[in-house]
Amino acid sequence: MTLEYTLTLADPRAILETVGGKGASLARLASRGLPVPDGFHVTCEAYRRFVADHDLGPTILGMLGAVDPFQPSSLMAASSAISDLFANAPMSPGIANAIAHAYAQLPEGGAVAVRSSAPAEDLPGMSFAGQQESYLNVRGQDELLEAVARCWASLWTDRAIAYRLMMRVDQRSLSMGVVVQAMVASEVSGVLLTADPTTGERGEMVVNASYGLGEAVVSGLVMPDVFVVDKANLAVKKATLGVKEVAVVAAKKGTATESVPPDRRGRLALSELEVRDLGELALRVERESGGVPQDLEWAFAEGRCWLLQARPMTGLPPAPLKDVRWEPPIPGTKWIRRQVAENMPEPLSPLFEELYLSEGMELAMAKDMEMLGYRGVVADTGVPSYATVNGYAYLCASFTINWRGLLKLLTALLGGKTMRATFVKAIPYWRDEVLPGHLKTVERWKELDLASATDEQLLDGIRELTRSEAIYWGSTTLVLAAAKNSDIALGRFLAMAMPGSGLSSALFLRGFPSKALEAEAELQAIAGQVRASDDLRQLARSTPAQGLLDALNTGSRCSVVAGRLQRYLDRYGHQVYNLDFADSTQAEDPIPVLLSLKANVQQPGVEVSTRQAEMARDRENLVEQMARSLDPLRRRLFLKVVRWAQGFAPYREETLFYIGSAWPALRPLALELGRRLAEAGSLHAPVDVFYLRTSELLAASQARRAGQARQDLARLAAERHELREARKRLHPPAAVPLAARWKMGPIDLSGFETQKRNVDTGPTLKGFPVSPGRVTAPASVILSPGDFDKMVPDTILVCPTTVPAWTPLFAQAKGLVTDIGGVAAHGSIVAREYGIPAVMGTGNGTQRIVSGQLVSVDGDTGTVTLTV
Repeated sequence: MTLEYTLTLADPRAILETVGGKGASLARLASRGLPVPDGFHVTCEAYRRFVADHDLGPTILGMLGAVDPFQPSSLMAASSAISDLFANAPMSPGIANAIAHAYAQLPEGGAVAVRSSAPAEDLPGMSFAGQQESYLNVRGQDELLEAVARCWASLWTDRAIAYRLMMRVDQRSLSMGVVVQAMVASEVSGVLLTADPTTGERGEMVVNASYGLGEAVVSGLVMPDVFVVDKANLAVKKATLGVKEVAVVAAKKGTATESVPPDRRGRLALSELEVRDLGELALRVERESGGVPQDLEWAFAEGRCWLLQARPMTGLPPAPLKDVRWEPPIPGTKWIRRQVAENMPEPLSPLFEELYLSEGMELAMAKDMEMLGYRGVVADTGVPSYATVNGYAYLCASFTINWRGLLKLLTALLGGKTMRATFVKAIPYWRDEVLPGHLKTVERWKELDLASATDEQLLDGIRELTRSEAIYWGSTTLVLAAAKNSDIALGRFLAMAMPGSGLSSALFLRGFPSKALEAEAELQAIAGQVRASDDLRQLARSTPAQGLLDALNTGSRCSVVAGRLQRYLDRYGHQVYNLDFADSTQAEDPIPVLLSLKANVQQPGVEVSTRQAEMARDRENLVEQMARSLDPLRRRLFLKVVRWAQGFAPYREETLFYIGSAWPALRPLALELGRRLAEAGSLHAPVDVFYLRTSELLAASQARRAGQARQDLARLAAERHELREARKRLHPPAAVPLAARWKMGPIDLSGFETQKRNVDTGPTLKGFPVSPGRVTAPASVILSPGDFDKMVPDTILVCPTTVPAWTPLFAQAKGLVTDIGGVAAHGSIVAREYGIPAVMGTGNGTQRIVSGQLVSVDGDTGTVTLTV
């Protein structure tokens, strides 16, 4: 019976299920001769026996059932009550004797370290580090048994309960192992990571070191020395001296903190030889762990290096790409980040690149050219209109002019026919023809029964929805072109008629109703409903945005608000963070909506209707003042131009609202196909479906019907997925080659580019002035939806670009700066309606500005000034 409750440290039966993650890792390393302090395991079976002896299971589950996971006081109360259960229940003789027997095999009277080891910890995708307890310098049988019971109880700390609820871990069958090891009286100790946790660089190791026991480093008690070590030769590339003011040391009982003498604080805790020894040990651990980057805890004592813990690193970014070159996909051609590429801030998935960027956009542009009468102007040379460079979308800026077609076009332009087609036909074409047909296609595919659909039907749906979405985008470009050109015409009139006045066209083109304002007004109304209830207000304030939707769906008190929020997502949740259908829609990942809701609850802003009415009143007053100041001829021309521009302005946001509307229908089709192929072994995960091309998906589907697995395609998709994640860290230039300028024959079109080419030094960035006003405030740099929770209210939003799903962040922003985009971009339109200054298309704003830095945005001149 004793072996049921304890195992020697290197026992081959010490695996995840029997001794937990930490114990299993140490057992494996000890069995292979690595310098792990001797000890033993208290098995998970001992925990289960203890719980069963005292019938604690139902009591614990009952306490958990009463927990409000979003109320810290509720979590702490449950944790404290469960801890008392373990403290007050005696350990059975069978368990106690087994532990005493194993302890007796260690050096007599020696101190031990007692560490928790749960089967759920250190698993891929999860990290329970720091959520359960360890006890150092434990001496004697009584102290040891008490420490084991406290480790068991630490399975139920408030942090661990909350994390498991968030990660949806089943808490009904949990158990806990405990590792007991001889105590190492370390002189220097710390943590070693076999990859750089910040950059993802696998060729470097990062060592944190300080004096005494490792608890000082792990708990953050000291600022340790930091060594960056080259994996190839174990040379120290960089050593940073830490502030090692205190050390944790063994005391008569437990541990104590003592001051480090000043002369030792000023020295590095490790010599280069010790760093090399430590590096050799770390490399061996990584090899023994299948090459997976490791998080190690180590200690030096009496000249020997000991390995105390080893776990896989979690949350490690992809390894940075080497030797990245921005070269044209076809030699001798030029490419720019413009048009639909502005809505693709991240590298593309292969399936989206094939179906949308390559096939869909060629079809969409052909339809647009036909509608405008441009067919035949550009010679067909076989060069695609769009392609990718390092995964990023670019528009081809190399054209071969068909001079006969150009002559025809010039004749049409001079006669006004093509211009009239743009301004007269654009809106009816979008509103009456393309949009209804697109929405009809979307609804038809939403009705497909996924369970009974064939693989081919699913792929047909993906293709048709992508084509429809691309054609829809093409129709919006005509409306946007009409709105942009009328905006430019108004701006030029103001510059000529009122030079030096500082008036911009944007002042005359805001205050109109829009879907973005409708959405904000609805969110304000929901926030008002939450504020009206003390319970709901407290819930919204104390609950992280990531858990707010689940919290609101729990309990009758939340049902009305939850229902209203769900209707909001049904209406507006199709909006996308990135046009690539591999990424979630707002309904799937509503974090910015929930962040905005929380901000509204805590600090209500001016009501949308009030702000819009004020803008509309100011706009019309300005029109009237301007008209009075002009002579009759210029007044007549001004009123014609301003009403013309105002007629088109509201349609810009209206057209962009439906971008991505096919994806709520497409993504379920794709993920169902991915699920089937993953079950067949041809994909590692359903989401990898976006990383195969259609011919590869058909091959995988054919193999599935034959009962075969295409593991080669599974590997290929996983590699492409990983490559895309790594490419997200790149910063795409405005043009490829870098010095390229957009021209059509002798005509210089570089003025239509949507990224300025700012240098990497100096206090000023130039961009496009798209929303008037001046503001100075700290910056919040938001590179992707994964950063949305870093948005601080009343700061300047700095980002690569914005697409419709980013709109809720505008309610928290005092200004906007983007890398890419111009006067017709989504961000410029929304910034005007929110009344915040905006400068877009700086090219490198996200590279030059850091969060918290004070930034001045001048939306009148298009300048951004950085403080040092």
